[in-house]
Amino acid sequence: MTLSAFLDPRSIAVIGASRKADSVGGRIIGQLTASFGGPIYPINPNYDTVSGLTAYPTISAIGQPVDLVLAAAAGRQIPTLLKESAESGVQGAVVYSSGFAEVGADGQALQAELIQLVADTGLRLLGPNCLGFANFRRGLTATFTRVPFEVRDGNIAVLAQSGSMGIGTASLLRDDGAGVGFWAATGNELDVSAGELALELLDSDRDAPEVIAMLVEGVANAGAVLAAGRRAAESGRQVVLLKLGRTERGATAALSHTAALAGSYATFVAACEQNGIVVVDTIRQLVDVTRGFAAGRRPKGNRVVIVSSSGGNGALMADTTELAGLALPRPSAALRATLAEALPAFGSAGNPVDITGNLVNDLRPVAAVLDAVGSSDEFDIIAYGTVARTLPEAHREALLAAKGATDKPFLALAHQPDVLSRMAERGLTCFADAAAMIAVAGKLAEARAATRFLDLSGVPRPAEPSIASGDGALPESASAALLGRYGIPVTAEVVVDDEAGAVAAVTTLDGPAVLKIDAGWLPHKSDVGGVILGVRGDAATAAAYARLVGVAERHRPDPHASFRILVAQQVPAGVELMLGMTRDPVHGAVVTLAGGGLGAEIVAESQVSVVPFNRARAEHMVDRLWSGRLVNNHHRGLRPAARQSLVEAVLAVQRLALSEPAVAEVDVNPLIATPLRVVAVDALVVRDGKEPQA
Repeated sequence: MTLSAFLDPRSIAVIGASRKADSVGGRIIGQLTASFGGPIYPINPNYDTVSGLTAYPTISAIGQPVDLVLAAAAGRQIPTLLKESAESGVQGAVVYSSGFAEVGADGQALQAELIQLVADTGLRLLGPNCLGFANFRRGLTATFTRVPFEVRDGNIAVLAQSGSMGIGTASLLRDDGAGVGFWAATGNELDVSAGELALELLDSDRDAPEVIAMLVEGVANAGAVLAAGRRAAESGRQVVLLKLGRTERGATAALSHTAALAGSYATFVAACEQNGIVVVDTIRQLVDVTRGFAAGRRPKGNRVVIVSSSGGNGALMADTTELAGLALPRPSAALRATLAEALPAFGSAGNPVDITGNLVNDLRPVAAVLDAVGSSDEFDIIAYGTVARTLPEAHREALLAAKGATDKPFLALAHQPDVLSRMAERGLTCFADAAAMIAVAGKLAEARAATRFLDLSGVPRPAEPSIASGDGALPESASAALLGRYGIPVTAEVVVDDEAGAVAAVTTLDGPAVLKIDAGWLPHKSDVGGVILGVRGDAATAAAYARLVGVAERHRPDPHASFRILVAQQVPAGVELMLGMTRDPVHGAVVTLAGGGLGAEIVAESQVSVVPFNRARAEHMVDRLWSGRLVNNHHRGLRPAARQSLVEAVLAVQRLALSEPAVAEVDVNPLIATPLRVVAVDALVVRDGKEPQA
């Protein structure tokens, strides 16, 4: 069943409608009668009429079709009331009541009863423990909270699990002059999730917003959220998302509030990025970035031009461009000449372009400069400062005209709230903070660049698996063999059973050798001295072999635990990386690239992608590690050949993840980047722990 009952119901019944204006049932019926033009049926056996409308004791007593029920009864009564509603043909229900899974065992049992009812009847349910929703485009306010802003149609939808945070976000958007067309609080998300509502809105001919601002805690239906992000991006729209419960402490808070479990935040962010969703960190960022996208313009690249009448504001904006991922190119000689003609002699035709405070005397440079940069193909985004109350109306008109003359995103700085909101209402997107404005420009460029992650047509099909289910880690020799099967370069190595075999193996290698204990029961052998580097010559090899046998004997879990000794070629020093794969309980296989060696856990910066992903995403992981320093702007960064080899290794781990469902974890640490390629020096493959199939 679709969610049309929540977007455009033809008739509504209010269970628990009340004549008491300040009660929950009174507020719902009061706001509904003031906004909704269709039939409204109050349900309350204690009244004959409510708000001038005939009241009914039950849903079945109405005798007319009802699309949507708004239920404000006690939680324990809800299952019975909704069962009757479903039997009467109701398509959707909003349950405002609390006392379900968010309060403990009794509430969880009550929520389980509702889950079964939804499954049995097909009734779609929003909530429980929610504030409801409002479709301002259709004049429908289905909530008991007071809408704390002037209602006006707009191209923004706000979807939140937390009702107070959702209505607060909508209020901040309206304060800044933006228009909100739809708002909903999904509460416990027993059935209808924010992601599903987003998909329904995006598929609507009338209600589709330009941008959807989402606030989620746990993501019970992550697939719908990601599908909505992808659908929005593919249609030129945008989802902007703030995730709550990102840390262990925050996750505990989310559990107590909406009974939703918070998963791995880094993995969730990666999944969002791969599906066109822009992720932010604060409510203020959510509001600012949403307004930036609501203007409806997308940049072609990340080149920003700053035009400012204040040298200080221009410098502040310039300082933040790199952090925002923006380029600040110097204008070409021809464009500088054009700008110089328009500027006063003490202005600057660089980037930032300084039009100086002389604009209070002469506004002509404003129009001329903005016309030149707006029509130039050297920039993708225009950032202007400042719109001020003290400047004449002609200045604002010049900015609006300049914005209308270009198709580039045009962002402006306005410190005064009344100026900011008024200019926003007239079509110019303004921000109170210069750094925040540049950050929004960066998010616009980021979203444009992320569209290259959407095409998954080149993702390979799974190969025939070679690893069976089982418990524990594979020996390193078997792990390395598996990596090699999928195209990850590994060191030359041989497994030996005695001292003579070790001596013979070392003599065949070019350069020094590494000897290691090869046993699945000892996955972290370096921690106990199970690795010896720089071995040369027969005597040293014999001594190393004897030493490792002694270590293995002391640490093996039981006398029957087998082991062998691995002899491998020692790889020359290079950049140490870590490349791995785990399986997330929500998102499935996840590939991670990070710094390697002993500092891998100390320097925890990493790049993550959720399988499946394309080559562009693999390149992004490599190019963005350590904020791009792995491949750019560092004398020890990767050469092009090694970069390409690393990209191929990332894609190879994805192929392994797709093809070997019995592999739960892969850990290549270190993965050494030499001048021409990357080489797996140490490998750990862990199986899924399931019993092997007979």
